[in-house]
Amino acid sequence: MALDVVVPQMGESVLEGTILEWKVKIGETVKLNQPIVELMTDKVNVEIPAEAEGVLTHQFAKEGDVVPVGTRIAIIDDGKGAAEVAAQPPAATEPAAPVQPAPAASPPPPKAEIKVTAQAGKGKMSPKVRMLIREYSLDPSVIVATGKEGRVTVDDVMRAVEERSQAAGFTPGPVPPPPMLAAVPTPEAKAAPALPVAAEPLIKVEIPKFEPLPVARRETRVPLAGIRKMISDHMVKSVHTSPHVTTFEDIDFTELVAYRSEIKANFRATYGANLTYMPFIIKAAAVALQEFPKLNASMTEKEIIFKNFINIGVAVARDEGLIVPVIRDADKKTIVELAVELNSIGTRARDNQLMPDDVSGGTFSITNAGMFGAASSTPIINQPQVAILGVHAIIKKPWVVDGEIVIRDISNFGLSFDHRLIDGHTAVQFLHRVHEYLAQPKKLLMQLR
Repeated sequence: MALDVVVPQMGESVLEGTILEWKVKIGETVKLNQPIVELMTDKVNVEIPAEAEGVLTHQFAKEGDVVPVGTRIAIIDDGKGAAEVAAQPPAATEPAAPVQPAPAASPPPPKAEIKVTAQAGKGKMSPKVRMLIREYSLDPSVIVATGKEGRVTVDDVMRAVEERSQAAGFTPGPVPPPPMLAAVPTPEAKAAPALPVAAEPLIKVEIPKFEPLPVARRETRVPLAGIRKMISDHMVKSVHTSPHVTTFEDIDFTELVAYRSEIKANFRATYGANLTYMPFIIKAAAVALQEFPKLNASMTEKEIIFKNFINIGVAVARDEGLIVPVIRDADKKTIVELAVELNSIGTRARDNQLMPDDVSGGTFSITNAGMFGAASSTPIINQPQVAILGVHAIIKKPWVVDGEIVIRDISNFGLSFDHRLIDGHTAVQFLHRVHEYLAQPKKLLMQLR
């Protein structure tokens, strides 16, 4: 019976492949799952295996041809019935031939009749061939390579095994490992009789049947609209507008962690708000912006606009998408005022109760990826601003203090800035000043207004 060999589906985006190498010639016998042909695609190279034993009777494409998925490229006759072969397509490389039954096994030809394409023992070998050589304890120097480009094939190895077995007069098979030498018992000690070992019953494991999703359920498409569309457009515009550069610095939070732990319960009882690290970070950034006003500016194609006020936007994550409400005049507010206002705008943002004024007029932004466990990131600037501070998780790390290694609470901050206006040394100095304030909470708390 004639069985078609077709180009299989190799991924959703792969529509065709190029015949790289025919591994079986017309008239040769193939075994089940034996590679017949190798195809090259734009993603991977794949080998098409035989789905039945038989004789390869037809090839409809030659090496180098491009064949679409689903194309019949060969025919195998499995010898189980009359072969009915459809007319060959124009691309066939050889005319149709009467189907012949699989030839009976015959003894291997003598070495003199084998076409040698490489010196004995020096042909290329695949991992499978090397494994067979080790399994049968063969000497590679006596194996004659007949494969393409001097490659030693599996048939070459099996031929060498058969020749050795015929010479020795026994059936070939893997050579067992040498037996272990038994220990000689001493006169003082006698070997204990071996106890029978009960065979453990095999546990049958039921493998669930894999059922792929129907085509109609493989994808779900929704319109890009609303807040997601706005965020998308804003991010693309920002990347195309500003040449982004990000500088990083490890921030020592150890003293601030201790201070917050000491006062947070009292703070909630007194002000009804949760005291996080963000009020301290906002205050440190606001004070540092007074010293480095370029990071609080904006730009057009013709001018630089310096802002004489500091409005800091704080990114809030929501299911609908990120939103950045603004804390106005952050440099003029105390830690207490900042904490209370943060609680308020965070709640209103998550409840979709923010007004347009709540999200406009920002001059500098802070985004906190650390609350989700991020150790570092490179945030995108919130246009028309020229800088944004990325805050990350506080992690206990080894740290050098006064020449000794100690465990400290460390976070990594990333400052992305617009390189059209801000030079690297300015950005680095600003970030380091923020570090100084956070590492010394008492110094920061002196900045009341």
